[in-house]
Amino acid sequence: MKIWVKQSAIVKPAKETPSHSLWLSNLDQIQVRFHMGTLYFFNPCSSSNLPNTQLLIDALSKVLVLFYPVAGRLQKDKNGRLEVRCNGEGVMYVEAETDSTVQDIGLLTQSLDLSELVPTIDYSGDISSFPLVLFQVTYFKCGAICVGSSIHHTFGDATSLGYIMEAWSQTARGLSVKLTPFFDRTVLCAREPPCPVFPHTEYQPPPFRNPRMKSLAYRSNPESDSAIASLKLTLLQLKALKAKAEIADSKFSTYEVLVAHIWRCACFATEDLSEKDLTRLHIIVDGRSRLQPKLPQRYIGNTLFHARPVLLLADFRRERFSGTVERVHREIRKMDNTYLRSAIDYLERHPDLDYLVPGEGNPIFSCAANFCIVSLTKQMASELDFGWGKAFYERVSHMNEGKGFVIRSIDEEGSLIVTMCLKKTQLGKFQKLFYDFLNVSAL
Repeated sequence: MKIWVKQSAIVKPAKETPSHSLWLSNLDQIQVRFHMGTLYFFNPCSSSNLPNTQLLIDALSKVLVLFYPVAGRLQKDKNGRLEVRCNGEGVMYVEAETDSTVQDIGLLTQSLDLSELVPTIDYSGDISSFPLVLFQVTYFKCGAICVGSSIHHTFGDATSLGYIMEAWSQTARGLSVKLTPFFDRTVLCAREPPCPVFPHTEYQPPPFRNPRMKSLAYRSNPESDSAIASLKLTLLQLKALKAKAEIADSKFSTYEVLVAHIWRCACFATEDLSEKDLTRLHIIVDGRSRLQPKLPQRYIGNTLFHARPVLLLADFRRERFSGTVERVHREIRKMDNTYLRSAIDYLERHPDLDYLVPGEGNPIFSCAANFCIVSLTKQMASELDFGWGKAFYERVSHMNEGKGFVIRSIDEEGSLIVTMCLKKTQLGKFQKLFYDFLNVSAL
């Protein structure tokens, strides 16, 4: 896919905004230190309804008054801790076009690398040199439009980005933003004194008995030996999967059953490990609905915690599917307010939070049988509408090996789509196991 940038601009708040430093929580400090993106695809517009570039820029400029920390920059305080300098320097806006069509890029088959649909950032400079949020509007030859957005993960998560996008789209349609964003991260301060009551093994290094990758490919690499499976499960298939779990108790959610299924398929598709190796699953848990008292509405910041079950491959492969579902449920269920507050206190006592930041020496889930599953069923904004109609397709802009996402299928109520990035040698078997496990009648 060839992309031509038509214009690139830094968009600043429409009027003067407060100038101060914004404290970042421990949950912000331990995130990967680059931008994470989401792509929204819109059907072709009529010539009379094509996006107005100046209208989009003006709407974004107005939104940045209300969301003013978004226009700031990261910096380090006197102790070397990251914070946001609210200085109104602005966000990046790019307008581009391509001679490719949606079909050309294999959108519906989940191309590995669509990073060209979000602005490119040079991370070799100082961390204060790049915007916190990036936007790109790309026009396809077929008339489709992609709005790519990305947020620096130290600043916020997918839900935070969704709130910004929602406000931008509402303003572009001439509507008022209904809810005020909440930026004060001190609601996630540790207790005084910090008193963790659990060991929090989720913050321990991954099991390096498994072969380590030569390099960390957190960013998509079209020349890597990884590929993506895009697998849809209808409501009927999801019911069949729950029946396979042989668990009648309604306390087990569809998501828990699906996560257990993905983990098992990925492990059984991994053939180059011995039974003595370990497998670990990295489940992202959003603390917004679990913390007490609940965080303020439209909280902008990271609220991500980690459930990480781990066991020997030999034991895992002998385990019944119902046992794996129980294991996943147990790990997610324990993530209540008591556990999450303990985790925040544990991080406060950690001697070096930089050690927990995913990177070359801390790949988290990039070692053979370590996998990560992220649910975007709530964060992905299928209702997003800039005035051209609602998005017909959504996905993350970057995929990396070992990581999978669960999103809603827009074209069928109750169905889900699983996207999983694995080694090409694993992918075929993974897809076969994924569907073969279900009742044939449900396929």
